[in-house]
Amino acid sequence: MIELGIPPLILQQALQLVALHFRYTVLHTNTIAAKLYTLRCKFRCSNAHPQHTIENRIAKAHSTLMISSTYPGPPSVPRSVTLAKPKNRNSYTTFLKPIVSAEWLSQIRLKYPQSPLPPSGNVSSRQHAHFLLHHLSLCNNLYKLPPYLTMCAHRNPMSLLRLRSQSHQSIPTHMLNIADNQRDAYDSGVCLYCPSGVTCSEIHLILECPATSHVALDLIQLLTTLLYDTCQPDWSTLTTHEQTSLILGDPPSTLSTKFHHV
Repeated sequence: MIELGIPPLILQQALQLVALHFRYTVLHTNTIAAKLYTLRCKFRCSNAHPQHTIENRIAKAHSTLMISSTYPGPPSVPRSVTLAKPKNRNSYTTFLKPIVSAEWLSQIRLKYPQSPLPPSGNVSSRQHAHFLLHHLSLCNNLYKLPPYLTMCAHRNPMSLLRLRSQSHQSIPTHMLNIADNQRDAYDSGVCLYCPSGVTCSEIHLILECPATSHVALDLIQLLTTLLYDTCQPDWSTLTTHEQTSLILGDPPSTLSTKFHHV
């Protein structure tokens, strides 16, 4: 679900539990639930509470997000939350999202420790491909959808999403098999249009396959002009990963922020 900005369940639950701790210790301290929660937290270490109790789950959530410095006391109220209007109940959750995003990214990097920057080489899974193709934008905010899903609202990005998820009609080797409810692994799907038996990856379909690469020629010509106009490295000097990343909407790493929209 990294493609759609949906964090793993364990991180999503941690965010909700830490936000609940904030409500009990900062926002609504006079409620019965908050007073019971505070009382149970005081005796959590001395009593053998089951692991699934709310106070133990909240304590584990703080450790998961690496923000257990003030627990079990009230967390420090960030400036963005202090300045928010009282009716804006989601301000603390918004504050926590970059923390969740950073932990999410660290887990992905641990999963693929050999991935170089700038990215290159073969990929082993759909998540690995997304990590390599969008490595720069992922460093900012994993909740943010990849550019190709948001920058062209007047066009239907579903075809690219299907291409990324390997469920496109033009990739028969990756179509879901209804009989056994399984499909080929990312690196075992072979392009049916090429006799050499190469892996049917995004890079291959967009840039290399003789049956499909012509679709991107007009866009490549436009990107070549834009790179020249903004004094960026020439298109031909970029790696295939960097070229595909540009086609999917990620700006070059050396491009000034003021030109990103262009």
